[in-house]
This record gives sequence, C-alpha cells and structure tokens, in this order.
Amino acid sequence: MSIQAHSTSRRGAHVLLALGWYYSEIHRGVARFARDHGWHVTFDFDEVVPRDWRGDGVITLLGAQEQLWRMLKRFRGPMVDLSESRPDIPLPRLTMDNGAIGRMAAHHFLDRGFRHFAFLHRWELGVSKRRRDAFVDELAKQELDCNVLSWEGQRGRRADSRIQRHRWLVRRLADLPKPLAVFASRDIEAVEVIEAAMAIDAIIPDEIAVLGVDNTETICDCLQTPLSSIDNNLEQIGYDGAALLDRLMAGETPPTETIYVPPSRVVERRSTDGIAVPHLQVAAALRYLQENAHLPISMLDVVREVDMSRSGLEKAFREHFVRPPMEELRRIRLLRAQEMLLQSNEKIVNIARQTGFETSQNLCRVFRQNIGMTPKEYRQQGTLTA
Repeated sequence: MSIQAHSTSRRGAHVLLALGWYYSEIHRGVARFARDHGWHVTFDFDEVVPRDWRGDGVITLLGAQEQLWRMLKRFRGPMVDLSESRPDIPLPRLTMDNGAIGRMAAHHFLDRGFRHFAFLHRWELGVSKRRRDAFVDELAKQELDCNVLSWEGQRGRRADSRIQRHRWLVRRLADLPKPLAVFASRDIEAVEVIEAAMAIDAIIPDEIAVLGVDNTETICDCLQTPLSSIDNNLEQIGYDGAALLDRLMAGETPPTETIYVPPSRVVERRSTDGIAVPHLQVAAALRYLQENAHLPISMLDVVREVDMSRSGLEKAFREHFVRPPMEELRRIRLLRAQEMLLQSNEKIVNIARQTGFETSQNLCRVFRQNIGMTPKEYRQQGTLTA
C-alpha cells in the first residue's frame, strides 16, 4: 500500500536525491511527489553528493556504494534508503519486494501449465538470491522442482565473457526437459536465454518460455521474440520513499523494519505467450477461456467447444493443470479487471461488463473474496497482485 504524506507535509523542503545506481523510474516517482508537495530536489550525475549541500532530507540508493555512504553519513537530517543490501547501515529502508517478484514469476508460469522450470542468474547477489529462493519455494508448494543455473558457479578460472556464457547456457538449455519455463533474475540475463534458445532452434514460447525482471522497454521490445518481464514498480518505490522522507522530516519516528513495495504486474509479451499443456483438449479449453473470458460463458460452453464430457474435462484439468476450468475463468477475469482498474479511468460498472463479470456487484463480490477489498480501494492502492 502506498505511504501517505504527513498532514504537516514539509512544503518547500530541500531534498537531495543521491542514487548509487541511476533508475529513471525512481527519479520520476520522487519528482512526482516533489511536484505535489512543493519540494526543491537536488540531483547531479557528476557530483552525487554536492560538497557544500545543506538541506532538509536525503533519498538514496546505497547498495554496496561505500564511498556514497561515507559522504552521506556526515548529514544529520532524515534519510531514506531505497536499497535492501545494507542492513548494517542504520537507515530507514523502503525497497522492492524481491520475494514477491519470485512468487509472481512462479504463478505466471504455473498459470500457463508449465511443469519444468529453470532460474538463471549471472551473479549470486542478494537480490537475485531472494528472487531465486521465492521462485523455487513457490514451485515446491506444487511439488515441482527447479534447475538453478548460475554462471558464477561455472566460471572457474575462465575470463567472464559473454561468448563463454552463451556456450555454457546453450549446453544447459539443450539438456533440460521441454517445454521449459525460464525465469531470469533481470532482463539482461533473459536476453541471453532467448539468444541461447535461438541457437538450439527451440521455439519460443512453446518449447522455452522466458521471463525477466525490470520491464526495460528498450530491451524487451527490441528482440526477435519480445520479452515478457515483471514491472518491479520502481516509480512507486520512488514516490513512497519520498512520502516516507516527508513523514520523517515532519518528526515521525523512523520505522524499525524494512518497508517492501510489491511488483506491479507481469507485462506479457511473446516470450511467455503460450500454454504448456500436453493434453490437447485441456489446451484447447484454456485457449477458449482466454479468448472468451469477456463473454458470459459457462462450463457448458467450454464442454461444447472441446467436444468432451464435463466429468472427463474436469478430470483432465485435475491431471494436467493447476486449477479447475471455472476457477481459471474467474482468475482470468479478475486479472483483467485489475489491469483495467490500474491502467484506465474506466468506470467500475464498465470494467465489470468488459471483463465478463456483467455487473459491478459481481465484480465487487469477487474482489472482496479474492483480494480482500473493493475495486475502488484496489484502484486507490495502485498495485497489481498476482
């Protein structure tokens, strides 16, 4: 949930934005809060912490930037850190929820019927480990295994070159069972998966589906197979970090625990746009549900479409998919309603009609049952849940 500004917001506050790594999305989030609250924000690419800077508060992204912390710790005013890798530094911390990112990735693939999985990270850093562990643990709940591919564990004394990683990854992907769902810790690693899959003539996404993290459009949209990616909600992190700093500058006691901001959604492109179900009629039923979820269809319509008895189709779903047909239909409709609530200003009654719920009452009931809030409250919260 978004952090609200303090009722005695520091209008006209002079704030320093000191990012150890630059993310334009974080900058946009901070800038949006600054515009709303009359802040003056100092930001400099060359001199991240101006030598003579004196102001009211600091928003930073420390990570492992020791030199940045040495410069900042001279400042005695409120500070907020947007990274999670420095628990030894006693700063209020608000950051992305990497566990939620891993769980979102697992559900994205499970919802498409995959049963073989791999996780790829180039370096076993804290962020990638948390994404990996959550991904693996969520699959384990379904009694499914995951192959962890780590280049760091394979390097030995070899130089770290992209050509060597490519050859190694080609061999690993060729040996793994198909259809295979690969979750990469970042978009840049996901690109290497796509290139390795192309090298072994694997069909994407039917044989190898690929999902990244960051939703960097200049990467994801510029590939032969456009890349699906998790939007890790960096702009919201910037905005919420600024809101937290605002409260601290107004005298509120700093939080003792890290505040985690969940990812917003999976932005689906061609690299995961498929159904990995070997049973032909189950796959046909899933495609029918995806294509007709906006219509008032029922189980009878699905049975007619695939020419199979209701009991037989339900049994096939139990054996080859993660949920029954009508539960899957409700999930599809709910996800589309969530997206419309966050990405449009459409009235709730119109969203209900366009997503197959027919009435706003039906939509509200399903939201309360599955998300624990009304569609209006969900829109105000502003985060897509998996």
